[in-house]
Amino acid sequence: NQLGESFYREWIPFIGTLFLFIFGCNWAGAVIPWKLIELPEGEFAAPTNDINTTVALALLTSFSYFYAGLSKKGLGYFKRYVNPIPLLLPINILEDFTKPLSLSF
Repeated sequence: NQLGESFYREWIPFIGTLFLFIFGCNWAGAVIPWKLIELPEGEFAAPTNDINTTVALALLTSFSYFYAGLSKKGLGYFKRYVNPIPLLLPINILEDFTKPLSLSF
């Protein structure tokens, strides 16, 4: 309701693709007995079991978040870092850089 149909329509393919990828990976980890397949170099596992996959998804989501904010509000997007008081600037910057890290674990 707040975004308006013209803004969220362009994000439906991105969100749908993320949903289907994560859903498929999680089902592949739940249904396929990966532990029964052993390789000399290691073993198979679900794709979302690997930290590289989750970090890549978290970074992709964070970059999309910044892109959406900058495309919607322009450089005025950065005003949110100093609201409600400028003293919160370092905390808000730290929050945006630690968000991908916390999403990946």
